[in-house]
Amino acid sequence: MKEENYIKIYEFLEKYLPNYYFRDDVLKSDILFRFLTNEELNENDRNWIKDEFNNNIDLVKEECLKLDKIFLTEAIENFYKINFL
Repeated sequence: MKEENYIKIYEFLEKYLPNYYFRDDVLKSDILFRFLTNEELNENDRNWIKDEFNNNIDLVKEECLKLDKIFLTEAIENFYKINFL
């Protein structure tokens, strides 16, 4: 994965996804992404991933994709509302 591309996507989401910093699903996505990239997680997050996904990387990837589709759809709709409607 090209991390710089992912960063660009999340810059767009930060700007156009309503309530970006206050959404539980964004926090969930962040935790899962950190798991996929082997970043540090606290014990509660590690336990949640183990319980919810059985530490299965494919299931975590599927959930990240599902969430990112939701985020991007909402952000694009908001982008158009702000800029064109």
